[in-house]
Amino acid sequence: MNPVHAALAYFVWFLSTYYLLFFILTLFANESRLFERRRLGAQRPLVTILVPAYNEQGKIAQTIASLKRITYERVEVIVINDGSKDRTSDETRAAIKGDGRFRLIDRRENRGKGASLNDGIAAARGEYIVTIDADTVVEPNILQKVLPYFDDEKVGAVTVSVLVKRPQRFLHRVLELEYIIGLSLFLRLLSFMGIVFVTPGPFSIYRASMLRKIQGFDASNITEDLEIAYRIRFAGYRIVNCMDAKVYTILPPTFKGLYRQRRRWYTGAIQTMYQHRKQIFTTRQGLFSAFIVFNYSLIFVGIILFLSSMYLAASHLTQQLWEYQYTGWNFLENLKEYRFDILRFSGIEIIGLMGLLSTFVLLGLGLYYTRTNVRHKKAAIAGYPVLFFLYQLWWIAAIISAVRGKRVKWK
Repeated sequence: MNPVHAALAYFVWFLSTYYLLFFILTLFANESRLFERRRLGAQRPLVTILVPAYNEQGKIAQTIASLKRITYERVEVIVINDGSKDRTSDETRAAIKGDGRFRLIDRRENRGKGASLNDGIAAARGEYIVTIDADTVVEPNILQKVLPYFDDEKVGAVTVSVLVKRPQRFLHRVLELEYIIGLSLFLRLLSFMGIVFVTPGPFSIYRASMLRKIQGFDASNITEDLEIAYRIRFAGYRIVNCMDAKVYTILPPTFKGLYRQRRRWYTGAIQTMYQHRKQIFTTRQGLFSAFIVFNYSLIFVGIILFLSSMYLAASHLTQQLWEYQYTGWNFLENLKEYRFDILRFSGIEIIGLMGLLSTFVLLGLGLYYTRTNVRHKKAAIAGYPVLFFLYQLWWIAAIISAVRGKRVKWK
């Protein structure tokens, strides 16, 4: 056994087990508050909803239709068409026609999502500003659920549960589980600890005065919803989560589209961490900095372990195949002689099995505490570990893009 590889495996196992126990204990300590509902006061401040759109033909009409069903009285909606090359502008005009709550900023030049949102902020009249992707559907009473959280003057932004709308393909159904855990339950748990590090693009609501104080979104960052969360924290504000409020987003239909989306997300995460390294790698931000450093350290060390494991596995397989020539290539006969014996497992193999078991434990707890009906999700649950391999692919691609300085566009 390679001692360096073994040491790396045990180190990653220790970090991931610590991570798992940290979240499980936080979950048990706050389970009664997961779906906490707060009452909206008598005041009804104006809320501005910004919808940046780039080539969203066929999807943006659904988003506008859901916004029209919002039951909160004082709302204005600004759609910013960022130089779309399809019929997004025409579709938007037809969808908002006759509704005075809607406005369209129709730009011919494509400048990016962050710049589009900043244009919307400049035109917004609301005391609170919502940003929503142009392929997202919202609940009618979502604003009544999130606005009460701003009674705390230190709250700068509120996130919600982001779920997948009508997953069709197998991979989409697997990713639906990831959204339930990662963009719902985990955000709620991070909220209890005051370390939410992203305000998801499908739906987040901000205090308008705070947005202007920190000068809006970073137009040069490809993950503006992640980058702004850092600056909200550095400005002394908190980001909280309302898990009871839900929105539904559409996943890219193809694997290539998913790959591009995740490469953009993860490349942006690396660039954001580097951009704010002076703030992160200090003790001034307390638990927030510690979590960011721990989280990305686990990711990067895990990738090194994955690559080394693949190399050693390939070397071992090559050696086994070479030796099989002396047995007459009798694979079937050797397979018949195999006997399962846990005592023959190496320490590395045992912690690998423990890691797999931990994945299903966390998934089971997440689905239970988010009150998810698993009746039609059994196949997706069985296939959930496939995400581990996809994460490695997406992160490796993101690291390569970040190192090369390759520009990743908003698509």
